[in-house]
Amino acid sequence: MKILNIHIALFYLVTSLIGCNNNSEYSKSDELLTSGNQLFKLGKYKEALSTYQEGVSHESTVILLSNIGTAYEELAELDSAEFYFRKAVNKDNNNAISLNNLAECLEIKNQFEEALKYFNQAIEVDENLSLLYINRGELYLEMRLYEQSRNDFDKALELDSMDALAYNNRAELFEVTGDFNAAIKDLNKALFLDSSYAIAYNNRGFLLKLLGQYENALSDYNFAIGLDSRQGVFYLDRGILKMEMGNMVAACDDWVKAGNAGYDISSFQYLIDKYCQQ
Repeated sequence: MKILNIHIALFYLVTSLIGCNNNSEYSKSDELLTSGNQLFKLGKYKEALSTYQEGVSHESTVILLSNIGTAYEELAELDSAEFYFRKAVNKDNNNAISLNNLAECLEIKNQFEEALKYFNQAIEVDENLSLLYINRGELYLEMRLYEQSRNDFDKALELDSMDALAYNNRAELFEVTGDFNAAIKDLNKALFLDSSYAIAYNNRGFLLKLLGQYENALSDYNFAIGLDSRQGVFYLDRGILKMEMGNMVAACDDWVKAGNAGYDISSFQYLIDKYCQQ
């Protein structure tokens, strides 16, 4: 495994762009948007999607179209997500959030050059939105353009020095380029800013494992799972650590939990077959 980054489709920000309108149809779409957002935040993505789609039947707003795309993305239906993100951009090609969301979807689909085009457009529209630089920095990292990636993460932190996400994601850059101490320093900062940041605990645990600090790594993995027990990758990583610590029974237990949490453990099936069969 590797250190985890976060790609951001700007869902929560688009909800704040709703204006005031006395039109009854707009009010109904506004109501459905609010209901859909509540469902989305509860992880009920199919129900949120249906609610957004009902909202579009009243008024096809950029916000609703973009949130439909985000719901499809959470459901791993990337072609449908891209379709709705493009509809949102076509409706308003001067909306940084819609441009970001389309770029982020294209990045997940490994269409890096086109994704970069839309990230650049988003930043031209709003050069002061730090999340745009974080997301483009992640794209540059995937493209192995490390200098550009570092510049974007640094710019994000220049705009918002209290952004735990920027520190977490810059840590991935440091890990990839071999500067583990700098990566841990960034993760320490992320956790100082947000002590409930489960992914940052898991990431720091991964780095501590690489440095041979197994007990400290285990503590971080345990903390991550305590904060968010739904993430299968946390169990997978902790299982790998336990295997390296020689506790195969506990490792197998964690790999089973990873699978039960929905993580695709097929690439680790050889370990399960070798060590975990009764």
